[in-house]
Amino acid sequence: MILEKIKPYLPYMLRYRRDITIGIVALLFADLAGLSIPWLLKMVVDELPNSPSDLDLLGFGGILLAIATVQGFSRFGWRQYLFGTSRKVEFDISNHLFSHFLSLDKSWFQKQKIGDLMSRATNDLRAVRDFVGLGFLILVDCTVIIASCVGLMLWINPSLTLVALIPLPALSILFWKYLPEIGIRHEIVQKHLSKITSHVQENLSGIRVIHAFAQEEAEKQKFDELNKVYIHKNLNVTRLFGVFTPALSLTVGLAAMISLWVGGEAVIAKEMTLGSFVAFNGYLLMLSWPMMGIGFIVNLTQKGQAAMGRIQEIFLAKSDIVDDENTVNTIRKFKGDIEFRDLSFSYSESDKLNLCDINLKIPSGQILAVVGVIGSGKSSLVQLIPRLYEVADDSLFIGGHSIRKIPLSVLRENIGYVDQEPYLFSATLRENIIFGKDGVSNDVVDDVVRKSGLLADLNRFPDGLETVIGERGVSLSGGQIQRVALARSLLLRPKILVLDDAFSSLDAETEDNILKNIREFTSGITTVMVSHRLTAVRKADRIILINDGQILEDGTHDELLHLDGKYAQTYKNQALAMEMEITLQ
Repeated sequence: MILEKIKPYLPYMLRYRRDITIGIVALLFADLAGLSIPWLLKMVVDELPNSPSDLDLLGFGGILLAIATVQGFSRFGWRQYLFGTSRKVEFDISNHLFSHFLSLDKSWFQKQKIGDLMSRATNDLRAVRDFVGLGFLILVDCTVIIASCVGLMLWINPSLTLVALIPLPALSILFWKYLPEIGIRHEIVQKHLSKITSHVQENLSGIRVIHAFAQEEAEKQKFDELNKVYIHKNLNVTRLFGVFTPALSLTVGLAAMISLWVGGEAVIAKEMTLGSFVAFNGYLLMLSWPMMGIGFIVNLTQKGQAAMGRIQEIFLAKSDIVDDENTVNTIRKFKGDIEFRDLSFSYSESDKLNLCDINLKIPSGQILAVVGVIGSGKSSLVQLIPRLYEVADDSLFIGGHSIRKIPLSVLRENIGYVDQEPYLFSATLRENIIFGKDGVSNDVVDDVVRKSGLLADLNRFPDGLETVIGERGVSLSGGQIQRVALARSLLLRPKILVLDDAFSSLDAETEDNILKNIREFTSGITTVMVSHRLTAVRKADRIILINDGQILEDGTHDELLHLDGKYAQTYKNQALAMEMEITLQ
């Protein structure tokens, strides 16, 4: 049973088996030193009627001092090597967890709450650390102390031992009755703590919306209710220990009462020496800590098991998009041509096709614009290019290779992707721009800043490119965030550049200027851009119009106008709207 409980921890603990072994040896020395003290007192008490000399008493005192010294050094040892190891295990699990997070794909994260994941990576991890360090220590300590004390008590007086330990069976019944329920209640507490963390994370991320709708008091009330429920669930755990822990103390107290009663009569009847009686009660009192320690073990074990179970759920999650036996690891580079062959695609949670029978060839270096109404499948199409979602075998080819044969790292290193809502880190503008690219010169950074249209904005920032922006670029406008993300992708000089409605927060004039700037920069780079503004894509080499997941029209701007279909109608409507807007100004 114990082995089953510590099984998830073994891969991490075995790395530090040397430190754990030293810590256990130090703990055993500390316990043996403590166990020798009652026996030493037995010898002293039994020697007192013989009027021992001062030298004999000094010898006993010296032995006691030596035992205390061994205890002191041993306690330092087990604290250093057992508690220290628990920190190292926490460090390893934390690194493993973070690495595993990075290996999971977009579709998995879309089903999760960030606050819950943060709670598992912090609160649950601390509970695991406490079990590995303090829980493992108490487990070994209690096992040694109980076995040794009971063994020595049996050696001193077997009949008195059996009588004194009569209350223990009742304790075992209580232990097995409450143990499963404690684990269940701890898991409930951990899950609710995740809800609180999620609530805080969502409120901080959406603070501007909360202020805009004056919902501060309402959110405070929700948080207050969550905390009240959390207190109630913790009290449910505490109530169990309100019975369990005092019962342990009562058991030791009853054993002590029986020992004093029966053992005292044995001493009076000279069936037992006074020294043996003192030693027996010393070992009985030493059992009080292991009995209390059982309560700690139960608490830490059940809490640690619940926490590790929640962490294991993440470790068991696997990405659907991984390199497999079909991956050709010799592919290290490829050209920028793209081909869709009879491609159909639907999201895992959708019961209908989002893309249907897509056949499309994009030559290397071509600028392709993808247009269509909202929900037509534009973003679905371009998100398949960097393999953010999985496609069927031999339905999408990059550089002549089936996309599922190209190593994932190689594929994404050669694709620049900018979506409608790009993410910026809480770092400087420069650090956000050079993210993913080492050893970049200032001239190259300045060049992509100009091409992305950020140069005019730098004067508004106090420290230019060294200005620290908030999380998600909270101190920047939507258009500035998109331009920083564009500069970041341009810096990679990728084989393929995907712009998924990357200029939605810009006005038409700024968007047009940026497209002119990057046209020369992206020469030879296959560029696939999604836009809802048709006036911005008219200079693309080729335009496709998607409707209901199918390519409805395909051609240049002039060809599509001449076709006089849906594209031509939408373009004329947008052009007319712009003219009316200019007239009103």
